Parts: sequence; structure tokens; C-alpha cells
Amino acid sequence: MKKKLLIAIACLVPIAALADVVLRSGAGSDTATINAAKSLLVVRGASTVATYTCTATGLTSTAIYSLNLQAEAARGFKIQKICVSANSPATAAAAVNVTVQRRTTAATVGTLAAQEGTASPSVSKHDPADGNWTGECRVTPTLGTAGAVLDGWSQTVGELGAGLADPGSGTPFCKTYGDESEKAPAVLAGTANGASVLVSSVGAGALAAGSITITFTAVP
Repeated sequence: MKKKLLIAIACLVPIAALADVVLRSGAGSDTATINAAKSLLVVRGASTVATYTCTATGLTSTAIYSLNLQAEAARGFKIQKICVSANSPATAAAAVNVTVQRRTTAATVGTLAAQEGTASPSVSKHDPADGNWTGECRVTPTLGTAGAVLDGWSQTVGELGAGLADPGSGTPFCKTYGDESEKAPAVLAGTANGASVLVSSVGAGALAAGSITITFTAVP
């Protein structure tokens, strides 16, 4: 009897290996799709996670400027993407340092971004069906207590020359997090918890052309 059972199992293994495996949604009757390249078809941009962007443009770059994002009382966030423009030429070439850092107390003053604002600064949801982000986003505030540095980079700006046409700015520098195997930088729920993007001064003669955007997802 035991021998017959082993033979039966051995016969079923090749059949199971050739059978289709159906992946079914737990929220409905939908099933996953295999495309012509024999790959599981994934639709980009179809996430159900609430996603937001805080935007600040036209920032004075002759002094330090920053964008600070604060968690909600009940929801934290994960940073998905940061874009910084700090390329306005100045009277002398300059190195600009960008620092991404956790904050363990809330920022104060500065310019508060409007929820679903129609001008900069604003903090807006990507999907109108999601609720507003009620955590604060402030432009060049008095930053809270410094926490761990999460990321940083440096870039340079050009030098204005007397009698020469002003050189154009470069494209914004963007960094995306969590696309590969690494975790996206996370900030826990609680209004004292936050993260800031701090940009050092370009220097004299620079235009008010600085900008920072932070795209993030809400985390219960």
C-alpha cells in the first residue's frame, strides 16, 4: 500500500508542475494576468496606498532653505521621492549641500503648506478619493530637534559673469526610495515626528528659484 501511494505521488508531481497557478484577489474575483513574455503583469500607478506630495517653489536661494514634513497623530509616512532644485547661478560658483534628516520635535513658524492648495506651498493627495493629509508641511521653518541623517548629497551651481548672458539652471535632482530591495525611509505616527530636507545657500546673486518636493505615502 505504501509503495502504491509513493508511485501515485510521483505521477502527480509533473502534472502539478505543468498546471496554471491562479492568483486571486482577496478583495474580489479578479485574478492576476500573465503577459506574452510569461511574466506576471503588474500595473504601475495602481497602488491603493494613500500618496501625497508637498511642493514648495520659488524659494530664496541666497540663504538656507528647507521643507519639513510632520506626521499626523494617527498616521506616519514613508518617503518615496525627493526632488531638489538648487541650480540658480550666483556671483561665485558654489557647492550646495542637501541633507535629509529625521526630526524628533515639531517645526514651528515658517510658511505652512495649504491642504490641496492652489499655489505653492501645498500638500496634495494624488487620488481625490483619499482623505487630506493633516500633518503639517512647512517651508523654511524653525526646525525641530535633529534626529538621524537619512540621506544627503552635494551639487554645484554656475558663476555669473559680467556682461554675459545668465546661464540656465540645470534640471531638478531627484532621488527615489523603496523601489528595489531597500525599505523607504519611514517616520512614525505622532505630531512630534517628522523629516526635513535642508538645502544650503547658493550665495549672492542667485535667483529665487529654489524648489523642494517630497512625495510620500501614509502609514497607519
